Amino acid sequence: MQKAVLVNKRAFFVIGPESSGTRMMTQAFISSGAYGDGGHAQKLDKDGFNEGHKLIVLRRSVPHGVNMPPITKLINRMQNSGYKVIPIVILRDKDKCAQSQVKRGHASNLKGATTSIERAVDHIYNHLSNFSMPFHVIHYEPFVKSEKVRNAFFSRFNLPPPKIDFFNANEKYS
Repeated sequence: MQKAVLVNKRAFFVIGPESSGTRMMTQAFISSGAYGDGGHAQKLDKDGFNEGHKLIVLRRSVPHGVNMPPITKLINRMQNSGYKVIPIVILRDKDKCAQSQVKRGHASNLKGATTSIERAVDHIYNHLSNFSMPFHVIHYEPFVKSEKVRNAFFSRFNLPPPKIDFFNANEKYS
């Protein structure tokens, strides 16, 4: 049985293909007041969702390590803990994302990276389609290039603008 969702408890669920900017986006939410981790390890995985935080951010790259994350199960767990879940899907230019995946060792070649990105996007949307909640898609490039875009995005959630430095990591793949 699902617990009642309290209006003042929100969970931002940042998901995207590997190398799409999920860590950067999660760090932006943390700098705007959310509890969570911007790195690969997520303290919410250990702590759970019942620690009393009113604003949290959970990050999942797809795949997450070697596994496809159970997005539906994670959303249900957050909802069962009383959170209004707000999925944030971040997407990056496919060619730059693939190049980054190869450079970071997520894929051995560009063809494998491109296939992984396509599988990741399919996995994300297949799981999100299990819910009637709206989800938000943000593109990496305008987000990192424009303070106006970032401010408008965070304003949508009644959050202050993020207080971290942004850079366009695509520039190294010209």
